[in-house]
Parts: sequence; structure tokens; C-alpha cells
Amino acid sequence: MSCWTAPEDTLAAIITELQERGTQFYRLYAFTPGESDPPEEYGAHLSLFREDEKIPAEGTPVLLKSEDESAHLASPPLLDALSPLTHGVEWQEREKGPLRELAHAPQLPEPVSLPGAYGLDRGSTGLWMISHDGRMVLTDKNLDFLNTHGMGWVDAYEVNGESYPISPMLAYGGRVLEALSRSGVELPDQPIYLVNSTASDSAENVGNGRQQ
Repeated sequence: MSCWTAPEDTLAAIITELQERGTQFYRLYAFTPGESDPPEEYGAHLSLFREDEKIPAEGTPVLLKSEDESAHLASPPLLDALSPLTHGVEWQEREKGPLRELAHAPQLPEPVSLPGAYGLDRGSTGLWMISHDGRMVLTDKNLDFLNTHGMGWVDAYEVNGESYPISPMLAYGGRVLEALSRSGVELPDQPIYLVNSTASDSAENVGNGRQQ
């Protein structure tokens, strides 16, 4: 299996050619907010460095995951920057070291919608692994939640009106993402954005600059 990235002005022709050849393919979408996209209209999942990969200097704002990848960690300077933006989120001290560990974050009130799911696999634990085209849609209720709480757990996806429980993933609101960027927090990869329904619907139109 291969993945290609195509310029906007050639995408429609490529899709037509693949369809005429009878070649199976999936169209994938990647979102990157622009200056005109208000942070209140999106969130993101983040890839984090492990604490053994990124040892912070004292006083440096950092957001990491533990060495066994079971916990989210933050430095006190970062928590100072995030405290006005996060509510209902609790961090606790660890036995050693300056970093704080995430002790509690609330759950999003509704599942995240996947309008382009193409593979559903249920694991032995009852949780689902769902392949999709990159579009992850936050309902208005979920957006309001992220704007209020700053971050929260996504524990279910919605596909064609059905809810599927998944292994929980932490989502960060747009305002928190801006604060992380201003604080100079380094990430190993680009955020995976969750957007509102308007942005998701517009991604289906060739030439809007939001497709991959």
C-alpha cells in the first residue's frame, strides 16, 4: 500500500483516473488551521516526546508522556500558562522530579464523528480500531466543552449514527494549542486536528487547501 500527496489542481483528475482504472483507493484529508480559523473551532490530538527522550531544562515549559507512555506529564511553568484555560483538569506531584502527572481530565460529552470510516475492527477488550480518511468532527457540544475545559478524553467514535468505544485519547482545545505554541513546547510530529462540521464538509471540495 502506498500514499501519495497531490497538488490541489491535479487532485480531481487523479481521482477520476483511478476510478476509471478500477483501482481501489482511499482519499485522505489533513487539516491545518490557518490565520482565519478561530481556535474555538478546532481541537487536536498530540504526539508527545517520552520523558527519557526530552529532558527539560529547569524552568522550561514542556508537555511529555512518561517513559512507559502511560501518563501525560507537564512542567510547572507550562501549567502556570495553561491554568487560565483548563478547568476540571487535575495534575499531581510525582515521587521524584519536577514534572506533574495528569491525574484527571473530563471526558467529551459526545463521540467524535468519523464521516469517512472504511475499516472497523473490534478487539478482544471490546474496544474498536477504526480506519478513516482523516476527518474527525467535533459536535458543537464537544467544541463548547473544549473551549470551557481546555482538554478532555475522547472515548468513542460515531460512524453512521452508531457509537463505538475506543481506547481513550486526550484532545486539546484550540486555545490550549495556541498556548502550547506560544510557550515553545516541542512536539515530535504535527497535531492531528479535530474540526467542526463546516471545515469537514468543505474538505470535500477540491481546491480549498485542506486536503491531502
